[in-house]
Amino acid sequence: MILIPAPQAAAQVTVFDPANHVENALQTARQLQSLTNEAQMLINQARDLAASPYSHLLETSQTLKDIAALAGEVRGLAADLGQLERQFEELYPTAVDGLDPRQALERAGARNANARATAQDLAATAAELERLSQGRGGRLSGALSASQSASGQTAAIQSSTQVLAVLAEDLGAMRAVLLAQSRLMAQDAAQTAAERAGAAAARRQYYGRAPSDIPPPAFDPFANAR
Repeated sequence: MILIPAPQAAAQVTVFDPANHVENALQTARQLQSLTNEAQMLINQARDLAASPYSHLLETSQTLKDIAALAGEVRGLAADLGQLERQFEELYPTAVDGLDPRQALERAGARNANARATAQDLAATAAELERLSQGRGGRLSGALSASQSASGQTAAIQSSTQVLAVLAEDLGAMRAVLLAQSRLMAQDAAQTAAERAGAAAARRQYYGRAPSDIPPPAFDPFANAR
């Protein structure tokens, strides 16, 4: 058998396609730009969701609790409806006819003591609210500064919420003072009405007595007169 050698294969030549190279480069650039945009979007979202670095909600919460606790330290005229009705029945009764003078004097003394306690409660409430408001200016300034410098929506919203929280402190303090003032005004009006009613009853008792003859003296003042 005679072996015939096979012809050698022709050498493969790599062909450079400029158009295909440019297309691949553009596609890679577009992918990089897309990744860059996605990364920037994530950065923006992270910034928007970032919490505000400033917070005074703990101080505000405690202040609001302290303001609410003032309602439980009422002196003088009661703030509870049931207790208030009993107090009015005792100190400011509607029926004063036939009232014993000693009992009327005791009630008047109790009314004066109650009015003093109510006025003292108003003054104490105002003083306590003034003490609680000492740090309010700093909290408001901090919240406003944080709101102005907020870089994202979440931080801006949280800072604005803290501004509202400081305003809630002011409203709570105003409410407490107005309630104490209204109690004092009601105390004064009820006391004035009770004193007028008592005076009118005393006049009726005095002028309503039946006339009586004054008995003659037991001795004759003119027996030894010259």
